[in-house]
Amino acid sequence: MAIYLDHNAGAPLRVEAAAAISRVIADAGGNPSSVHLSGQRSRRMLEAARAQVASIAGAEPRQIVFTSGGTESNNLAIFGAISAASRLRRIISSEIEHSSILAPLAELERRGFDVVRVAPDRDGRIDPARVLAALDGETALVTLGLANSEVGTIQDLAPLATVCGKAGALLHADAAQAVGRIPVDVAALGCDLMTLSGHKLGAPAGVGALYVRDFARIAPIILGGPHESGLRAGTPNLLGAVAFGAAAEAAVHAMGVESERIGSLTSTLFARIREAIPGVGLNGPIAGRLPNTLNLTFPGVLGESMLIALDLEGVEVSMGSACAAGAVEPSHVLRAMGRSVADARSSLRISLGWNNTADEIDAVAAIIPAVWRRVADAEPMPEASAR
Repeated sequence: MAIYLDHNAGAPLRVEAAAAISRVIADAGGNPSSVHLSGQRSRRMLEAARAQVASIAGAEPRQIVFTSGGTESNNLAIFGAISAASRLRRIISSEIEHSSILAPLAELERRGFDVVRVAPDRDGRIDPARVLAALDGETALVTLGLANSEVGTIQDLAPLATVCGKAGALLHADAAQAVGRIPVDVAALGCDLMTLSGHKLGAPAGVGALYVRDFARIAPIILGGPHESGLRAGTPNLLGAVAFGAAAEAAVHAMGVESERIGSLTSTLFARIREAIPGVGLNGPIAGRLPNTLNLTFPGVLGESMLIALDLEGVEVSMGSACAAGAVEPSHVLRAMGRSVADARSSLRISLGWNNTADEIDAVAAIIPAVWRRVADAEPMPEASAR
């Protein structure tokens, strides 16, 4: 059986989410917008799920808009904020965001908007002072990830809220990787918008949410009926929402114990790999990182060769990089953090989750060094790729 260590891409379905899906299939057949009894029953399920999802971010249920996932939530936050603030032409973000932020910003830039992308330091931290220095009266939106999906660096966004508010700019936090892994509270962050994703928590893919603070003005990007307080037209994905709610509730209840347990497993794995592989490097900070995430540079090998060899051994990890035309490209996050092309191509992301065990990590701690030695001996990285 495979050992799954790619939770930042998507977590396995939690038993609570699977049970919730079964209940919906058995009990609900109505459209939540219908007024008959079946519709009312579905509406109650939907609103209960909304309250469960809200609780994971310290929000009120009315502030949660269900979407098809983190990508749609990010698009709604960005395009929705820009549409509502029609005269403002500046957006501030960073160089290390998820593609569902980078691509909308590139499109807005193509349309003539002024997009400022703040560079990180070598640990993937975004300096709030550099964000604030770029803020002006023309800024409509500041959009930043709360925790980076590739290296796990947790950003300090709280200092931005008050200044953004005074400048008339909305603050959007992409918390898809953070919620359920670290405590997240929208009031403490002071953000206007926050992206949540179901499948990072153990819900099925295809459901997410956007937190919208009271009085924060955004425009819908999907038009139709008055669903989701008029911000997201279309019949809600009831199965997905109820599963998201169940996964969120399970994650909240287990967070204290689970975060500590997963963090301990991650630290143990890193220590054993570092001891067994001379020169292995950690991308991201020692402290201030998601407890489940390791992004490691393995000397003298290509990450894609390591990934394939590990997969053949039953260990599933990720490069955390984009694929185009069949070629694995160096991670834009690692390159922005100052890593060379060679180091970026020699890096793998290992991300643990709720279902990983100590026995699995013990096995992986032996498998990874053995695979590295075999790959390094069989396929040393060409010198040309190191430039």
